Amino acid sequence: MHRSIVGSNPTATKTKIRSMIWTALFKATGLCLISIVIEAISATKEGKQWFESLKRPKYSFSLQVWFIVGAVYYIIFGIIAYRQFAMGMSFFSTSIILLTLVMLINGFSNFIVFKYRSIKWFYLIVYPFAVILLALIFVLSSIDITSAVLASLYFFWLFFDLYYGYNMWKLNDKNI
Repeated sequence: MHRSIVGSNPTATKTKIRSMIWTALFKATGLCLISIVIEAISATKEGKQWFESLKRPKYSFSLQVWFIVGAVYYIIFGIIAYRQFAMGMSFFSTSIILLTLVMLINGFSNFIVFKYRSIKWFYLIVYPFAVILLALIFVLSSIDITSAVLASLYFFWLFFDLYYGYNMWKLNDKNI
């Protein structure tokens, strides 16, 4: 442990560690909730109905499965956020800035799909999203390999997302 945490008073040390853990958990949860709220506001009933009416590739998921994918996404990125904050990273650290960008762009992508109703623009936004995610993975790989691996899992998911988004866009090109 770091010298500033380890001291002669074990009770004070435990209290400080607990405080750091709760602070990290609070910040990580807050970051996730902001992104979730953006997604929830975007996913209107009309937008969901529109999405359900689109033609889909054979390997497509139902909207309910997409919600499960979203839950896994938030578990992964919630863990990454927690680990970064628990390491003492501030909101202005490179890893937290990139993480915040990834989460906000992800939330905004639902706005593009459900409010703006554009599979084409959703597909196109995945490319800059992937670049920012790669930058995050690169930064994380030098400070927290576990978080880098978790972010990499989501990066590999993006290959399916790109393939799926492109095919869905092409199937519905006249409707979008």
